[in-house]
Amino acid sequence: MRTFTDTDPFVRLRAVNGHVREPRRWVPLDLLEDNDDDLPETDWTLGQVLTPESGPLFYEYDFGDGWIHRLELTGTLPMPANAPRARLVDGARRAPLEDSGGIGGYYSLLDALADPRHEKHSDLQAWVAWTAGPWQEFDPEQLDINGVHKELALLFPAPTANERDPGSQSLTQELAHRMPPGLRREFRSYLHAAALDGPATVEADVAEAMTAPYLWLTRRIGHEGLSLTAAGWLPPAVVREAMTELDWAKDWIGKANREDQTLPVLQLRESAQRLGLIRKIKGKLILTSAAKRLLDDPQGLWLFLARSIAHRHRHDSERDATLLLLLEVAAGKSTEWADYLETITFGLEALGWRSHTGAELEPNTVQSLLVDAHEVLLNLGIFNDRFGLKANTIKASGQAFARAALRS
Repeated sequence: MRTFTDTDPFVRLRAVNGHVREPRRWVPLDLLEDNDDDLPETDWTLGQVLTPESGPLFYEYDFGDGWIHRLELTGTLPMPANAPRARLVDGARRAPLEDSGGIGGYYSLLDALADPRHEKHSDLQAWVAWTAGPWQEFDPEQLDINGVHKELALLFPAPTANERDPGSQSLTQELAHRMPPGLRREFRSYLHAAALDGPATVEADVAEAMTAPYLWLTRRIGHEGLSLTAAGWLPPAVVREAMTELDWAKDWIGKANREDQTLPVLQLRESAQRLGLIRKIKGKLILTSAAKRLLDDPQGLWLFLARSIAHRHRHDSERDATLLLLLEVAAGKSTEWADYLETITFGLEALGWRSHTGAELEPNTVQSLLVDAHEVLLNLGIFNDRFGLKANTIKASGQAFARAALRS
């Protein structure tokens, strides 16, 4: 809840000529019925009530915690053309967390977080992660002025700007819009910090190296197609060739000549089908029209795969999990697969996903939603550990791929 008033709530009004001036309060429409003397905030502008002659204005946010803000007009300047309608000139520290108990409660929270021996240290750490999300480390000293400006631009769009069609929202904007209101600012702040405006392209030689498995398979199938065995598998000679040409044989135990027993080749073929590069028709693998165009265009294939991983999914939950994974890859901060799962699980639950019984999501459930996307990232060399047991340091080329996917 919120309200504006022209009287300092902490100062007792004095009588002037035997009369005590009644403070004015501007409140939301749903609070008007509580006091007939209150004024509807929708009928007034800040320009009408905050003037050099009026004195300061006070804004109370969250009546339970009682955050009081003093607003004072110190002067006016002409607004340059194309200037933003609101901007932050300077400041210090980040905003307090919602429901942290006002000034006293917030400082008590900071004291407990700073003291590992505090009896509530672990519980409050968990509460902060639940309140602000796991996307960034909570730092009470941080002030992200650039992030504040982007939030202000969303709240106060330029009057000449054309309204965007909802369907034209970026994938990350759409995710942020679906987050609970209390998490949206934190999530958008993470989007800003994740450098999503960084490079989303790579050089031709890098694209060729990253797409090598898909290039090899599509070129091996070729314009004429590739006949499968009677049982519907790739011929043993092709399986052996794939394992050798892609340098996968050294890490595989087995003969590597049967597709049903050679997981990397089977997963590559299935991944290429899901991504829209190949189809299975009448006992043959054939290239899609898109794949035919991209046989000699590694950079084009790289972009095609980026768009496909972001948009081709069997279920909306799989789509959301994939986008959250791509965001983590673009940020490039996580190394352990368990950290990816923890952050993505939080994001999915914030977006409203639950198990079929309504329970919280288990790690193995989230893992199953990420199988296809994880396989693509493995094939591209963005992750270097197929089984998620080793650390994965994301290179700049992997971050660029994730950005390209999220911008598609």
